[in-house]
Amino acid sequence: MTHRGQMSAPVVLCPFTPRISPHADGVQRWSLHWATRHGLLDRPGARATFARAKFANLMCRAHPDAGESELRLATAWLISIFVLDDLLERALVRDPEPARAAVAEVVRLVRDQQPAPILGTALGRPLAAALGEVWRRTEPRVSPAWRERFVGHVADYLAGTLWEAGNRTSDSPPLLEEYRRMRHLSAATDMFFDLIEPMHGVELPQALLDDPDFAIARRTAGTVIGIFNDLISWPKEAAIGDHHNIVFSFQREQRLPLAEAVTAAVAEHDARVIEFQVARARLEARFFDDPPAMVGIADLVHWIRGNLDWSMESGRYTPADLPPPRRPVD
Repeated sequence: MTHRGQMSAPVVLCPFTPRISPHADGVQRWSLHWATRHGLLDRPGARATFARAKFANLMCRAHPDAGESELRLATAWLISIFVLDDLLERALVRDPEPARAAVAEVVRLVRDQQPAPILGTALGRPLAAALGEVWRRTEPRVSPAWRERFVGHVADYLAGTLWEAGNRTSDSPPLLEEYRRMRHLSAATDMFFDLIEPMHGVELPQALLDDPDFAIARRTAGTVIGIFNDLISWPKEAAIGDHHNIVFSFQREQRLPLAEAVTAAVAEHDARVIEFQVARARLEARFFDDPPAMVGIADLVHWIRGNLDWSMESGRYTPADLPPPRRPVD
Protein backbone atom coordinates (compact mmCIF):
# COMPACT_ATOMS: atom_id res chain seq x y z
CA MET A 1 0.00 0.00 0.00
CA THR A 2 1.11 3.58 -0.64
CA HIS A 3 0.42 5.93 2.25
CA ARG A 4 -0.04 9.67 2.60
CA GLY A 5 -0.98 10.49 6.15
CA GLN A 6 -4.17 8.55 6.83
CA MET A 7 -4.87 7.94 3.14
CA SER A 8 -3.81 4.77 1.34
CA ALA A 9 -4.07 3.52 -2.21
CA PRO A 10 -3.25 0.14 -3.73
CA VAL A 11 -0.19 -0.16 -5.94
CA VAL A 12 -1.18 -0.02 -9.61
CA LEU A 13 0.64 -0.32 -12.92
CA CYS A 14 1.75 3.09 -14.17
CA PRO A 15 4.98 2.81 -16.22
CA PHE A 16 5.17 6.52 -17.04
CA THR A 17 7.64 9.13 -15.81
CA PRO A 18 6.20 11.77 -13.43
CA ARG A 19 6.43 15.32 -14.76
CA ILE A 20 5.15 18.69 -13.60
CA SER A 21 5.37 22.16 -15.11
CA PRO A 22 7.80 24.64 -13.52
CA HIS A 23 4.83 27.05 -13.42
CA ALA A 24 2.92 24.93 -10.87
CA ASP A 25 3.44 27.12 -7.79
CA GLY A 26 2.60 30.31 -9.66
CA VAL A 27 -0.54 28.79 -11.22
CA GLN A 28 -1.64 27.51 -7.81
CA ARG A 29 -1.35 31.01 -6.31
CA TRP A 30 -3.17 32.49 -9.28
CA SER A 31 -5.96 29.90 -9.03
CA LEU A 32 -6.68 30.81 -5.41
CA HIS A 33 -7.06 34.47 -6.38
CA TRP A 34 -9.18 33.56 -9.42
CA ALA A 35 -11.57 31.35 -7.47
CA THR A 36 -11.82 33.96 -4.70
CA ARG A 37 -12.50 36.76 -7.20
CA HIS A 38 -15.34 34.73 -8.71
CA GLY A 39 -16.92 34.10 -5.31
CA LEU A 40 -16.42 30.34 -5.48
CA LEU A 41 -14.82 30.08 -2.03
CA ASP A 42 -17.33 31.94 0.13
CA ARG A 43 -18.40 29.01 2.31
CA PRO A 44 -16.66 28.59 5.69
CA GLY A 45 -13.45 26.61 5.29
CA ALA A 46 -13.64 26.71 1.49
CA ARG A 47 -10.31 28.49 1.01
CA ALA A 48 -8.42 25.97 3.14
CA THR A 49 -10.11 23.03 1.40
CA PHE A 50 -9.32 24.55 -1.99
CA ALA A 51 -5.66 25.08 -1.11
CA ARG A 52 -5.32 21.46 0.02
CA ALA A 53 -6.89 20.18 -3.22
CA LYS A 54 -4.04 21.66 -5.34
CA PHE A 55 -6.11 21.73 -8.53
CA ALA A 56 -3.35 23.58 -10.38
CA ASN A 57 -0.99 20.66 -9.85
CA LEU A 58 -3.28 18.32 -11.78
CA MET A 59 -3.27 20.61 -14.82
CA CYS A 60 0.48 21.22 -14.50
CA ARG A 61 1.07 17.46 -14.46
CA ALA A 62 -1.37 16.79 -17.32
CA HIS A 63 0.23 19.48 -19.52
CA PRO A 64 3.82 19.82 -18.28
CA ASP A 65 5.02 21.55 -21.47
CA ALA A 66 2.22 24.14 -21.73
CA GLY A 67 2.74 27.85 -21.09
CA GLU A 68 1.71 29.55 -17.86
CA SER A 69 -1.27 31.40 -19.35
CA GLU A 70 -2.56 28.15 -20.87
CA LEU A 71 -2.16 26.34 -17.54
CA ARG A 72 -4.12 29.11 -15.83
CA LEU A 73 -6.93 28.60 -18.32
CA ALA A 74 -6.85 24.82 -17.89
CA THR A 75 -6.96 25.19 -14.10
CA ALA A 76 -9.88 27.61 -14.33
CA TRP A 77 -11.73 24.99 -16.40
CA LEU A 78 -10.94 22.31 -13.82
CA ILE A 79 -12.10 24.45 -10.90
CA SER A 80 -15.31 25.41 -12.71
CA ILE A 81 -16.14 21.78 -13.53
CA PHE A 82 -15.42 20.58 -9.99
CA VAL A 83 -17.68 23.32 -8.58
CA LEU A 84 -20.36 22.51 -11.17
CA ASP A 85 -20.09 18.80 -10.39
CA ASP A 86 -20.45 19.37 -6.63
CA LEU A 87 -23.35 21.77 -7.14
CA LEU A 88 -25.24 19.44 -9.47
CA GLU A 89 -24.64 16.46 -7.19
CA ARG A 90 -26.43 18.29 -4.38
CA ALA A 91 -29.05 20.13 -6.45
CA LEU A 92 -30.14 17.23 -8.63
CA VAL A 93 -31.10 15.25 -5.55
CA ARG A 94 -32.65 18.14 -3.63
CA ASP A 95 -34.46 19.93 -6.49
CA PRO A 96 -33.94 18.12 -9.79
CA GLU A 97 -35.93 20.20 -12.28
CA PRO A 98 -34.00 23.52 -11.95
CA ALA A 99 -30.76 21.56 -11.96
CA ARG A 100 -31.75 19.78 -15.17
CA ALA A 101 -32.45 23.19 -16.70
CA ALA A 102 -28.95 24.25 -15.65
CA VAL A 103 -27.48 21.26 -17.47
CA ALA A 104 -29.19 22.34 -20.68
CA GLU A 105 -27.91 25.90 -20.22
CA VAL A 106 -24.29 24.79 -19.80
CA VAL A 107 -24.50 22.95 -23.12
CA ARG A 108 -26.11 26.02 -24.71
CA LEU A 109 -23.28 28.21 -23.38
CA VAL A 110 -20.54 26.28 -25.19
CA ARG A 111 -22.68 25.58 -28.25
CA ASP A 112 -23.94 29.12 -28.85
CA GLN A 113 -20.98 30.98 -27.28
CA GLN A 114 -23.33 33.21 -25.29
CA PRO A 115 -24.53 32.59 -21.71
CA ALA A 116 -28.30 32.80 -21.40
CA PRO A 117 -29.69 34.85 -18.47
CA ILE A 118 -31.20 31.71 -16.96
CA LEU A 119 -27.69 30.29 -16.38
CA GLY A 120 -27.06 32.63 -13.46
CA THR A 121 -30.40 31.72 -11.91
CA ALA A 122 -29.83 28.00 -12.34
CA LEU A 123 -26.21 27.82 -11.19
CA GLY A 124 -25.77 31.00 -9.21
CA ARG A 125 -24.00 34.08 -10.53
CA PRO A 126 -20.46 33.15 -9.35
CA LEU A 127 -20.31 29.82 -11.17
CA ALA A 128 -22.16 31.12 -14.23
CA ALA A 129 -19.64 33.99 -14.49
CA ALA A 130 -16.70 31.61 -14.07
CA LEU A 131 -17.96 29.27 -16.80
CA GLY A 132 -18.66 32.21 -19.09
CA GLU A 133 -15.15 33.55 -18.59
CA VAL A 134 -13.32 30.29 -19.26
CA TRP A 135 -15.35 29.74 -22.40
CA ARG A 136 -14.70 33.29 -23.67
CA ARG A 137 -10.97 32.73 -23.11
CA THR A 138 -11.04 29.35 -24.87
CA GLU A 139 -13.23 30.10 -27.87
CA PRO A 140 -10.73 32.31 -29.81
CA ARG A 141 -8.14 29.50 -29.58
CA VAL A 142 -10.23 26.82 -31.31
CA SER A 143 -11.89 26.04 -34.63
CA PRO A 144 -15.60 25.40 -35.25
CA ALA A 145 -14.83 21.69 -35.70
CA TRP A 146 -13.09 21.54 -32.31
CA ARG A 147 -15.98 23.41 -30.69
CA GLU A 148 -18.52 20.96 -32.08
CA ARG A 149 -16.49 18.03 -30.73
CA PHE A 150 -16.10 19.73 -27.34
CA VAL A 151 -19.81 20.54 -27.08
CA GLY A 152 -20.60 16.86 -27.62
CA HIS A 153 -18.22 15.83 -24.84
CA VAL A 154 -19.62 18.46 -22.45
CA ALA A 155 -23.10 17.05 -23.16
CA ASP A 156 -21.79 13.51 -22.52
CA TYR A 157 -20.32 14.55 -19.16
CA LEU A 158 -23.58 16.22 -18.10
CA ALA A 159 -25.57 13.14 -19.20
CA GLY A 160 -23.35 11.06 -16.93
CA THR A 161 -24.00 13.49 -14.09
CA LEU A 162 -27.76 13.22 -14.61
CA TRP A 163 -27.50 9.42 -14.64
CA GLU A 164 -25.63 9.40 -11.33
CA ALA A 165 -28.13 11.81 -9.80
CA GLY A 166 -31.06 9.66 -10.87
CA ASN A 167 -29.47 6.65 -9.22
CA ARG A 168 -28.88 8.60 -6.01
CA THR A 169 -32.46 9.85 -5.94
CA SER A 170 -33.83 6.32 -6.29
CA ASP A 171 -31.01 4.74 -4.24
CA SER A 172 -30.31 2.39 -7.18
CA PRO A 173 -26.79 0.89 -7.33
CA PRO A 174 -25.63 0.57 -10.96
CA LEU A 175 -24.68 -2.75 -12.51
CA LEU A 176 -20.99 -3.23 -13.25
CA GLU A 177 -21.21 -3.04 -17.04
CA GLU A 178 -23.51 -0.01 -16.88
CA TYR A 179 -21.14 1.63 -14.44
CA ARG A 180 -18.16 1.02 -16.72
CA ARG A 181 -20.00 2.65 -19.62
CA MET A 182 -21.41 5.64 -17.76
CA ARG A 183 -18.35 6.33 -15.59
CA HIS A 184 -16.49 7.23 -18.75
CA LEU A 185 -19.03 10.01 -19.29
CA SER A 186 -19.31 11.31 -15.74
CA ALA A 187 -15.51 11.46 -15.35
CA ALA A 188 -15.41 14.25 -17.99
CA THR A 189 -12.10 12.97 -19.37
CA ASP A 190 -13.09 13.40 -23.02
CA MET A 191 -13.77 17.12 -22.61
CA PHE A 192 -10.48 17.58 -20.75
CA PHE A 193 -8.60 15.59 -23.39
CA ASP A 194 -10.05 18.01 -25.96
CA LEU A 195 -8.41 20.86 -24.03
CA ILE A 196 -4.98 19.41 -24.85
CA GLU A 197 -5.23 21.21 -28.18
CA PRO A 198 -5.80 24.82 -27.04
CA MET A 199 -3.27 24.22 -24.26
CA HIS A 200 -0.58 23.80 -26.94
CA GLY A 201 -1.99 25.94 -29.75
CA VAL A 202 -2.54 22.96 -32.04
CA GLU A 203 -5.42 21.11 -33.62
CA LEU A 204 -5.15 17.36 -33.97
CA PRO A 205 -5.03 16.12 -37.57
CA GLN A 206 -8.18 14.45 -38.82
CA ALA A 207 -6.19 11.31 -39.60
CA LEU A 208 -5.40 10.95 -35.88
CA LEU A 209 -8.96 11.73 -34.79
CA ASP A 210 -10.24 9.05 -37.17
CA ASP A 211 -7.64 6.46 -36.17
CA PRO A 212 -9.16 3.49 -34.27
CA ASP A 213 -6.05 3.26 -32.10
CA PHE A 214 -6.50 6.88 -31.02
CA ALA A 215 -10.07 6.09 -30.00
CA ILE A 216 -8.74 3.15 -27.96
CA ALA A 217 -6.02 5.32 -26.39
CA ARG A 218 -8.49 8.02 -25.34
CA ARG A 219 -11.02 5.52 -24.03
CA THR A 220 -8.50 3.50 -22.06
CA ALA A 221 -6.77 6.62 -20.69
CA GLY A 222 -10.13 7.90 -19.45
CA THR A 223 -10.98 4.51 -17.96
CA VAL A 224 -7.63 4.30 -16.15
CA ILE A 225 -8.16 7.78 -14.68
CA GLY A 226 -11.71 6.93 -13.58
CA ILE A 227 -10.71 3.63 -11.96
CA PHE A 228 -7.79 5.16 -10.09
CA ASN A 229 -10.07 7.93 -8.81
CA ASP A 230 -12.41 5.19 -7.58
CA LEU A 231 -9.53 3.37 -5.87
CA ILE A 232 -8.60 6.57 -4.05
CA SER A 233 -12.12 7.78 -3.25
CA TRP A 234 -14.05 4.65 -2.22
CA PRO A 235 -13.67 5.35 1.55
CA LYS A 236 -15.13 8.81 1.00
CA GLU A 237 -18.03 7.40 -1.02
CA ALA A 238 -18.63 4.64 1.51
CA ALA A 239 -18.90 7.27 4.24
CA ILE A 240 -21.69 9.14 2.43
CA GLY A 241 -23.50 6.10 1.04
CA ASP A 242 -22.68 6.75 -2.62
CA HIS A 243 -22.88 3.60 -4.77
CA HIS A 244 -20.92 5.05 -7.71
CA ASN A 245 -17.56 3.34 -7.49
CA ILE A 246 -16.23 0.36 -9.43
CA VAL A 247 -15.05 -1.23 -6.16
CA PHE A 248 -18.64 -1.36 -4.91
CA SER A 249 -19.88 -2.64 -8.29
CA PHE A 250 -17.43 -5.55 -8.13
CA GLN A 251 -18.33 -6.16 -4.50
CA ARG A 252 -22.08 -6.34 -5.18
CA GLU A 253 -22.14 -8.11 -8.52
CA GLN A 254 -19.45 -10.70 -7.88
CA ARG A 255 -20.21 -11.02 -4.14
CA LEU A 256 -16.63 -10.23 -3.18
CA PRO A 257 -15.20 -9.13 0.15
CA LEU A 258 -14.10 -5.50 0.03
CA ALA A 259 -10.38 -6.33 -0.22
CA GLU A 260 -11.01 -8.68 -3.15
CA ALA A 261 -13.18 -6.06 -4.87
CA VAL A 262 -10.29 -3.58 -4.60
CA THR A 263 -7.98 -6.22 -6.10
CA ALA A 264 -10.42 -6.75 -8.97
CA ALA A 265 -10.52 -3.01 -9.65
CA VAL A 266 -6.71 -2.86 -9.63
CA ALA A 267 -6.59 -5.73 -12.15
CA GLU A 268 -9.01 -3.91 -14.45
CA HIS A 269 -6.99 -0.69 -14.12
CA ASP A 270 -3.77 -2.49 -15.03
CA ALA A 271 -5.35 -4.29 -18.00
CA ARG A 272 -6.50 -0.96 -19.41
CA VAL A 273 -3.00 0.52 -18.93
CA ILE A 274 -1.57 -2.33 -21.02
CA GLU A 275 -4.26 -1.80 -23.67
CA PHE A 276 -3.38 1.91 -23.73
CA GLN A 277 0.31 1.13 -24.13
CA VAL A 278 -0.31 -1.10 -27.14
CA ALA A 279 -2.46 1.54 -28.88
CA ARG A 280 0.03 4.29 -28.01
CA ALA A 281 2.95 2.36 -29.52
CA ARG A 282 1.07 1.83 -32.78
CA LEU A 283 0.09 5.51 -32.94
CA GLU A 284 3.62 6.76 -32.30
CA ALA A 285 4.94 4.48 -35.04
CA ARG A 286 2.47 5.99 -37.52
CA PHE A 287 2.50 9.66 -36.43
CA PHE A 288 6.11 10.12 -35.27
CA ASP A 289 6.68 12.89 -37.86
CA ASP A 290 3.47 14.82 -37.04
CA PRO A 291 4.19 17.21 -34.10
CA PRO A 292 0.54 18.08 -33.25
CA ALA A 293 -0.38 14.40 -33.23
CA MET A 294 2.55 13.55 -30.98
CA VAL A 295 1.52 16.33 -28.56
CA GLY A 296 -1.97 14.87 -28.40
CA ILE A 297 -0.63 11.38 -27.70
CA ALA A 298 1.96 12.58 -25.16
CA ASP A 299 -0.53 14.48 -23.02
CA LEU A 300 -2.71 11.38 -22.70
CA VAL A 301 0.32 9.77 -21.04
CA HIS A 302 0.82 12.85 -18.87
CA TRP A 303 -2.85 12.77 -17.87
CA ILE A 304 -2.66 9.15 -16.68
CA ARG A 305 0.49 9.66 -14.64
CA GLY A 306 -0.45 13.17 -13.54
CA ASN A 307 -3.83 12.11 -12.21
CA LEU A 308 -2.19 9.39 -10.10
CA ASP A 309 0.45 11.71 -8.64
CA TRP A 310 -2.04 14.53 -8.04
CA SER A 311 -4.49 12.17 -6.32
CA MET A 312 -1.79 11.17 -3.84
CA GLU A 313 -0.68 14.74 -3.10
CA SER A 314 -4.11 16.39 -3.14
CA GLY A 315 -6.18 16.82 -0.01
CA ARG A 316 -9.40 16.22 -1.94
CA TYR A 317 -9.61 12.54 -0.96
CA THR A 318 -8.25 12.62 2.58
CA PRO A 319 -10.47 11.62 5.52
CA ALA A 320 -10.36 15.15 6.93
CA ASP A 321 -12.48 16.27 3.98
CA LEU A 322 -15.15 13.60 4.38
CA PRO A 323 -18.64 15.15 4.40
CA PRO A 324 -21.30 13.91 6.80
CA PRO A 325 -23.30 10.86 5.68
CA ARG A 326 -26.01 11.67 3.16
CA ARG A 327 -29.53 11.53 4.52
CA PRO A 328 -31.93 9.19 2.72
CA VAL A 329 -34.10 10.89 0.14
CA ASP A 330 -37.76 10.96 1.14
